[in-house]
Amino acid sequence: MLQEWLTILMGPLQQLLGSILGMMPAIAAAILLLLAGMVVARVARAAFDRFFALIHMDQYTEKIKLNELLARLGFGRSPAFVIGFLVYWLIILVFLVSAANAVQLTVVSQLLQRFVLFVPKLIGAVLVVAGGLLLGHFSGEIVQNAATANKLDGAVALSKVARFTVLVFASIMALEQVGIDTSIVTSSV
Repeated sequence: MLQEWLTILMGPLQQLLGSILGMMPAIAAAILLLLAGMVVARVARAAFDRFFALIHMDQYTEKIKLNELLARLGFGRSPAFVIGFLVYWLIILVFLVSAANAVQLTVVSQLLQRFVLFVPKLIGAVLVVAGGLLLGHFSGEIVQNAATANKLDGAVALSKVARFTVLVFASIMALEQVGIDTSIVTSSV
């Protein structure tokens, strides 16, 4: 009787151990892929940081107050930091997809692939909104200065309308960039 219970209990455990041992090479390959991804991502981020330091990108973006805008939006200190951060995590995600494929986690792999393909669209949308904010600020300043120079009443209100209009169009463009259908919004605008 005891022998039968041990056979019943040990059969599934032996199968589990056999399947784990059979997957060990794939697990080892996935771990190596993740480690390689971390190294490649760090090297790429360092290369981007050096390149942006070499061309003095932070100084140029500080002059047009883009660093302040990014800090207000919660994206970081500067465009160079944001781009380095995004490159790092995009490379990590690519290697994570490869590791999931190595372990044959197809559902996880497909989900991560969709996310990796969505990230460039999201970056484009963020850049469109940032450009819209900058263009809205500049157009608002131009409208306010022109209205003040021509002695029009409501110069501040006109500048706010100009900023808002540019921001609305930039937001619509960003939504289209992400893949959201904006036909209802654009038909009413």
